[in-house]
Amino acid sequence: MSLMKLFVLIVLMGLGLAGCNAPRTSSPPTELKLENLLRMPLADEFIPDREIVVSYVEIPPNLTMDRHWHPGEEFHYYLEDEVTIAIDGERSIIGTPGTVGHVPFEKMHTAITSDQGARILVFRVHTAGMPIRYLETGATADE
Repeated sequence: MSLMKLFVLIVLMGLGLAGCNAPRTSSPPTELKLENLLRMPLADEFIPDREIVVSYVEIPPNLTMDRHWHPGEEFHYYLEDEVTIAIDGERSIIGTPGTVGHVPFEKMHTAITSDQGARILVFRVHTAGMPIRYLETGATADE
């Protein structure tokens, strides 16, 4: 199965999760929320030492997240409002509802919101057993 087919499958699965778990509100988030919805290994015969991590993220208005990177590929499905994903050495992504974005393997990046904040469903094909993210400062976080 190609990486693109895997991504499409993950997005479809995630849309089901988003419909069940994402709040249905138009008011902006009041605090940063990072909730891992699913973390499970992929079959070793398919892709050794990799796992899927699906997360729901709410970013409050006018916030720039800490710069960080992930030990894997990251795909976004933008649920509500708008967010800019600034990626080192890449063109920034302007995430709007119903669109998708991609952060390449181990690329340092950040998310920047405006007056409404943003809600995002994040899918990662991640190196198994490693922390979810590495901050620019060198600290790690398992959200």
